[in-house]
Amino acid sequence: MTVTAPSSKPFVSVAPKLGLVGGFDGIRGIGVMMVLVAHALIDLVESWATIVDTFFVLSGFLITTLLLQEHRSTGDIGMRKFYARRAIRLLPTVWLFCAVWIVIGVIGTVFGIEGISLRGILEDALAAVTYVYDLVFPSGLYVIQPDVQDDRYMWHLWTLSVEEFFYFLIPGTVLVCVRRNWVRQLAWVFGVLIVAIGLARWFAFTGFWQNTEGVLPGIRLAFLQRPDALMLGTVLAIVNANLSAERIERLRKPLLVAGTIGLVVWFAMLNLSSGAIEKLGGPYFPFLPDGPAEFSRPQMLAEAPVYWFRFGHTLGALGFAAILMCLVHQRNWWVSRFWSWSPFQWVGRLSYTLYVWHALPFIIIIALTGGVEISVAGQLIRTPFLIASAFAVSLPVYYFVELRVLKAKLRFAAEKETLDLRTGKVVDTSTGRPVDGSESTDS
Repeated sequence: MTVTAPSSKPFVSVAPKLGLVGGFDGIRGIGVMMVLVAHALIDLVESWATIVDTFFVLSGFLITTLLLQEHRSTGDIGMRKFYARRAIRLLPTVWLFCAVWIVIGVIGTVFGIEGISLRGILEDALAAVTYVYDLVFPSGLYVIQPDVQDDRYMWHLWTLSVEEFFYFLIPGTVLVCVRRNWVRQLAWVFGVLIVAIGLARWFAFTGFWQNTEGVLPGIRLAFLQRPDALMLGTVLAIVNANLSAERIERLRKPLLVAGTIGLVVWFAMLNLSSGAIEKLGGPYFPFLPDGPAEFSRPQMLAEAPVYWFRFGHTLGALGFAAILMCLVHQRNWWVSRFWSWSPFQWVGRLSYTLYVWHALPFIIIIALTGGVEISVAGQLIRTPFLIASAFAVSLPVYYFVELRVLKAKLRFAAEKETLDLRTGKVVDTSTGRPVDGSESTDS
């Protein structure tokens, strides 16, 4: 289904076509490596969790920008093609991941292997494939239901559920706002919500009815799922859509200053709840309460220093927002050049597969090597093996599943030229052949 906008003054982006931004793949590569290290050494680098805010800001920006760009180029937003692209990109890897875990669960049940629960695996798989993981097993679940969290096998898939909900809502929202020229109003509404969520976290609200046990965990911990980061990405896309080439040229120096400040803030947020920094005598803020006994607003507000979650997600997302605008408009900035390094981009193209699949070998290896309670030295020793195992599992999936999926995705491209995520090159949509000198991007 393609919905055509009416002719009565729809919003039209004036921004230059986005183009291939090497730093986007680069930060995906850097980010997914940070995820692997964080999941191996969680107590030492806990605030690296703000890399999820980074991914969300980037996703919100890219998706909204591409929708606005598509409408400008074609006069339409192809809803069917959009959802086809999302399904082809996201579903096969997750379904295969869940299927492998179910097989492991059956084998574990048949042979009575301790620590493998087919019921728990089926619960996780059902929540994952229906994209409600963030509602039933959300981020931060350990602070209210530690026993439930301990039985999880796919704990990281909450992020995909949050993004999928955003992908479900944003095309229609953007289409209506473009048709009625409400795009700037959408930015203001999202801006108000971003401020409200940030303030709520600052005052130790983790969500709605957070102390009511009968409410879904994802509702009680809604603000820990960082929907504001996705909305921030959309706001950035709308701001960018109002920047003509001439205006961007005038803003080069202010953007560079803002990007540099954003980099400092972003880096600080990554390390203010770091056990490693604490051991070195640096500043440290506890990430979240350790469990239900400490989970009450009066206790969280009374803590000194404040918990990291109260400010870290907000400032981390805002810091990256400034970086993102520099990545788009300051291609010669040293950060843009560094993050565009080809090895980072290669890992970035693998990032989705690595993110989904790393949990499988991580759970098995960690369980076989003393769990999460082993010494810091033991954790450091096994970390390289964990990372190597993640690549060993993910590479076959990427080459034998993902690449075929990405090829099929090209058939549903919205424009005549699009980015082939297999190669990082812009191609003619109809032929799949590289196009010299053209600029496009995709997500």
